[in-house]
Amino acid sequence: MSIRIEIGERYVVTSDRFQFILQEKKTAETGKNAGKEWLDVVGYYPKLNQLVSGLVYHDLFTGDATSFEALSTQVERLSQQCLTAFGSNGR
Repeated sequence: MSIRIEIGERYVVTSDRFQFILQEKKTAETGKNAGKEWLDVVGYYPKLNQLVSGLVYHDLFTGDATSFEALSTQVERLSQQCLTAFGSNGR
């Protein structure tokens, strides 16, 4: 059984038999697929707690926060997106 959970507008969590896969939504800018959405793999995580840590680290390091207040706001936004995604997975 595999899963697919969208977290906000930016991330998708999928799985296979062995691991959780964190992917980031991107849009092709050139070529024959210009304008089409694709999923870029951020990382593979065998445990759920590792996935959550990887998601937080990736979001923080690729964000544009320049102060602790902005980091706090970014973490709060991401946590709300996770609560929404994990709580309303259609099950």
